[in-house]
Amino acid sequence: MTALCLKQLVILLLLVLSGVASENHIRIKVKKSSHLMVKVSEILCKARIKVLFVYFENVSSHQHTGQILQEVTKCNISYISLRNELTPLEAVKDDGILMYMTMIITNISQPLELSLIHKKSAAKHLSHVFLLVRDANTVSDAWMRASFRQFWKIWLLNIVILYWREKRLHAYRYNPFTDNYLIPVEHEPDGLPTLAQLFPKTIPNMQRKPLRMCIYKDDVRAIFFKQGIILGTDGLLASYLAERLNATMMITRPHSYNNHNLSSDICFLEVAKEYVDVAMNIRFLVPDTFKKLAENTVSHMRDDLCVIVPKGKAAPTFWNIFRSFGPLVWGFILASVILGNVFCYMLQSRVGGAPMQLFAGALTMPLTNIPPNHAIRLFLIFWLYFGLLICSAFKGNLTSMMVFQPYLPDINSLSALAKSHYPILIRPRHVKHIHHFLSLGHQYEARIRELMMAVPDKEVYDMLQSNNRNYAYLEKYHIARFQVNNRIHMHLGRPLFHLMNSCLVPFHAVYIVPYGSPYLGFLNSLIRSSHEFGFERYWDRIMNSAFITSGTKVVNRRRGRSSDDPIVLKLEHFHAVFSLWLVGIGIACMVLLGELITHNWRRVVTKLLHKLSGGGMQHAKNGLGH
Repeated sequence: MTALCLKQLVILLLLVLSGVASENHIRIKVKKSSHLMVKVSEILCKARIKVLFVYFENVSSHQHTGQILQEVTKCNISYISLRNELTPLEAVKDDGILMYMTMIITNISQPLELSLIHKKSAAKHLSHVFLLVRDANTVSDAWMRASFRQFWKIWLLNIVILYWREKRLHAYRYNPFTDNYLIPVEHEPDGLPTLAQLFPKTIPNMQRKPLRMCIYKDDVRAIFFKQGIILGTDGLLASYLAERLNATMMITRPHSYNNHNLSSDICFLEVAKEYVDVAMNIRFLVPDTFKKLAENTVSHMRDDLCVIVPKGKAAPTFWNIFRSFGPLVWGFILASVILGNVFCYMLQSRVGGAPMQLFAGALTMPLTNIPPNHAIRLFLIFWLYFGLLICSAFKGNLTSMMVFQPYLPDINSLSALAKSHYPILIRPRHVKHIHHFLSLGHQYEARIRELMMAVPDKEVYDMLQSNNRNYAYLEKYHIARFQVNNRIHMHLGRPLFHLMNSCLVPFHAVYIVPYGSPYLGFLNSLIRSSHEFGFERYWDRIMNSAFITSGTKVVNRRRGRSSDDPIVLKLEHFHAVFSLWLVGIGIACMVLLGELITHNWRRVVTKLLHKLSGGGMQHAKNGLGH
């Protein structure tokens, strides 16, 4: 019995001693790490971040995590504490909010469990990680380099390692493109580094490391090889990106998989399989089709899916007589003739044949009678000029219409396309985008989808090259405008096809990177800067030179009236002519008013003199009588 009590006493004593040791050990850890937690909390609070994730392993103490949470809640920072969570951070949507995460480890002997941050998780250019080491006595440069390499394997660039040693905060970030890797963040001994110093937004210097790009070679927008020079929009943009990143550009061609690429999207499979770092030829903006295999950059330029329809039939030749002017010009001419006749009848009603006189003047024929009225004479002078200009324009337009026969209006709207009888040939790679954008519940869109026929690319190409006008063709805007203006699609100088102004699918040219790529944010900045500095116009000039070389017209971005129509003088061309007529009739009215005032003044003076002279004679007669 005594032995049993003694044994229980020993066990109890051991438990007490172990508890005291454990308590002292934790207090020592708390004391060592409290400065680190407070300083990091001050950095986060000064930066006024919006979202903060706190992550710690099982072996870490709850008290240390509670310290940083207690500090950051004082400055109204939203936080989520994650501990042994199975869901990766890819659940965090790319909503434009910068995400900051603190990972707390005990010491360097604790392995970095990075299962929370998968290689394809979240938006890497929006993720920032603070790795806090509580016990920094064993932290070394070799360990930090190994940790940074481990983060680079999951494509995470924005990460800093923080620890407290020698009564000051030490911070390190890294550059995966240099041999040294480590970059110390300098700050005042008594101060703290800013968020901009910890996570700089400067474009990284890749130190001529390879940047793998997939570029598909097409006739217009991709690349041309002449003496090793890369031209075309995508090729120039690739060169620009590589130059700004100081990288060595490595261009690959998309492989052929069963005679077509993944979903027939050029360079998509290369990106999905991570064969390349960026693809320069993905030209649609439907993120759900990426299926988290790739992420899209900012849009570069419009690349709509438009319909090429056969040119409208020739208009009847009889109506060419009236096509010289538009309806509004004819209306103004009729109103001018009516007002001119009214003006002449009001001023000189005794002279007959005023309509014929005005008609003769409009035809620049000599007048048979010169009116004595100065106002009418002045009006007729301006009328002759007005008639001369109108007749010259009418003759020129009539001659143009007779020689260059006009066409009926082309199909330019969805309603006109839906009512047409042309089947629409489309390529297989455009089917999914048509299904995505054209609704079956819409009256015209449903009818257009019924008219569409998916045929192989070669058949579409052969039909268009042979100028088969029994079909309409769905093509990309930049390809369509190039082919429509090509000489092979013309007959006697007239185009056989017309490119609709209203496009079916509003595409944008986008460039993609693998999902979770660290390059996305930098590429977005570079492409956006290329817009601001006018690269797009420069690329247009490059394309125009290619068009001129092939004997075609220069590209014009502004859509509107087809350039192949004859130039017809409309109302906006006649504003000076009608203004001249209005000035003439205004001056004539002023002259008429002056004549009326002068005439009435003379009549008043004559009556007054007549009365005065009549009164003097009567007085003389009265004197003779006396």
